[in-house]
Formats: sequence, structure tokens, C-alpha cells
Amino acid sequence: MNNESQQYSPTMTADYSRISDTARAVNAEVMPRMTSYIKSISPQIAAMSADEVFLIADYGAADGVNSSELFEEVICLIHEINPSLAIKLVYIDLADPANFLAFWDTSALAKLEHVEAQYIQRSFYEPFPEIKGKLQIGFSSTALHWMNAKTVEADFFRHPICIQPNQLPDHERRGFAEKWKDDFRTFLQECSLSLVKGGALFLANLANLGESRWPASPGYNNLRDICQELYVERKLSKAELEAIFIPDYFAAPHEMSVLLDEDDLGSCFAVNAVDPLTVPCAYFSKAQDKLEDTEVRSKLAATLASVVRAWSESSMQIGLYPDNKELIEVIYRRLQDKFYEKPEGLPYQYCLIEMVKKI
Repeated sequence: MNNESQQYSPTMTADYSRISDTARAVNAEVMPRMTSYIKSISPQIAAMSADEVFLIADYGAADGVNSSELFEEVICLIHEINPSLAIKLVYIDLADPANFLAFWDTSALAKLEHVEAQYIQRSFYEPFPEIKGKLQIGFSSTALHWMNAKTVEADFFRHPICIQPNQLPDHERRGFAEKWKDDFRTFLQECSLSLVKGGALFLANLANLGESRWPASPGYNNLRDICQELYVERKLSKAELEAIFIPDYFAAPHEMSVLLDEDDLGSCFAVNAVDPLTVPCAYFSKAQDKLEDTEVRSKLAATLASVVRAWSESSMQIGLYPDNKELIEVIYRRLQDKFYEKPEGLPYQYCLIEMVKKI
């Protein structure tokens, strides 16, 4: 089995083909903040000439769907101030561009005047010379919890029992916390190079709000238990059990605040908000009063398993031997069964961060 760390390139499956209810809830929180920001820079927008471009980036964009409605509203606001201003949307993700292109071709955004798009297939931890000194607004949602696997050895993402750092006790989790901190610092340093003076970042960071209040914890915990079961049944080897690991970390709001207060970042950015937010699980809330109905219960279980599979499958696949890849279907079938036996919501905890480049 090839366990080289660069294999850890988490990407979303085709399940990310429509805007999620969770994304809509986040967009509803972010939009008023973006509206206030755009109003604050309206004189600069009005003064921009025909040969200038207002550039907006979506970091960890998947196929671009989840930010689409938010970006439509933002573009409308900008064009109310300067109707002929060229706007460029830059989408950044490791995923195959095909899903983005399929989305863009039929999107409402593609039909707007004076709007163009670019998809960059790259980790958001890498440099972006294409947008250096040009970025006006940077946005990210449900992406910045992924760690940069290229800067550690493969063994870093291994554990004999757990499959995700937030499942670990404090003393074991510290190394991952430091890794996330280094990665997030790198991301912000790269953003500081991309942003114009006065440019803003709006980041909906998935966060750990204490105890079991970290995003989709039932999904992660069920996957951990399923892997243990398969190991006991000898369908999963010890090496595979240790290698199955999802390389993300949900930092607490205070961890984010401490990082943002560091001298180099504090001198570069004005931090306007670090606000915790919980988005209830839309799928569970719609079904929770009807769980005696087996059809409703089955549909909920299938939906929850599909949602978890969208963000976990690429990581789960890495740990499996080449001749054991068919086990992935067993894993997610069992996940659906567990959600049927014990329906649980997948609430998403966030920390909403708003920052403006000062220098």
C-alpha cells in the first residue's frame, strides 16, 4: 500500500452538486457582513475604471455551487454602485475542474454581464501569483479545517483507534492543533500577499465549540466504530485500520483568536469578528418528528450517510489496500444502517471570521 502523505488530497464527491441547506444558512450570516463591507468601500468601487477588475476568491470552493447564491447577491450590490465594473470570480480547490465547469456552464452567475470566472486546481496553502495584490474579497466556507498533508510525513496521519483528531484526548490532539495552527497561519500569510490594501476575508471556519459540539461528530464517530467492527471481523487489516484517517482539525474559537493576535498577523489585519455559530442539521430537523415512519427514517439515514460520504470518502479510500477498495461500499452501507438505528443530526459549528488588510 502506498501511504505517501501527498496522497491525502481531500476532495468532495459529486454529491456536492447542489447548494446545501447548511451553506445557505452560512451565507445568510455572511451576507450582511459583506454588505456592510461593500458599502464601506463604495467610493472606491464607484471610482474604479473600465480597465480595472474587482476580484473575489472562493478558497476550497468544491464545484462552486455553495457560494453561488452569495456571490450573486454580492455582484448585484457591486453593480448597483458601478454597473459596468468587471468582476472576476476565482475558484480554488484540489478537485477535478470538470464538476466546476459543469456547474458554471448552467449557472446564473455565468449569465451576468461583466462577470468572468477562473478555476485554479491547487491547494489553498500554495502561493497564488495569479492574484497577487489584486484580491478584494476572499471567502471560504467548510474548507479551512483541512490540514496541509504535504508538509508532514505519512505517519503523521495514523492512529490505531481514532480516525480524526477531535476524537483524541487533549494530550494526543496537541500535535494536530499545532499543525492546524501552522497551516492556517500559512494560509493567512498567502492571503496577505493576494489582498489589496483594504481587502477583506470572510471565513466560515468549522470549529470545535466544546464537548461533542464539533461539526458532524456523529458521522466521524460512526465511521470510527465501523472501522473497528470491520477490523474485529478481519475484513480490515491492522495496517489499514491505522492508515484510515481524515486529515482535518476543528479548532476552538479561542485557538483562532490567539493565532490572529500574533504580531505579524495583527500588524497586517484588523480583525472585525470572531463569532461562534451553530447551524442545526436541516435534514434531521425536518424529519425528527416523523421518525416512527420507516420511509422517513430510511430517507434520513440515506441522506445523512450521503452527506458524510461527500467529505470523507477520499480520505477513507487512502487507507484501504488496492485489493480491498470494494470495502468502501460496505463502510457507507453500514453508516446508513447506523443512522437508521440511531438517527442523529449533523449540526455544523462555525467560527465566522471577518478581517481587513491594513497595510
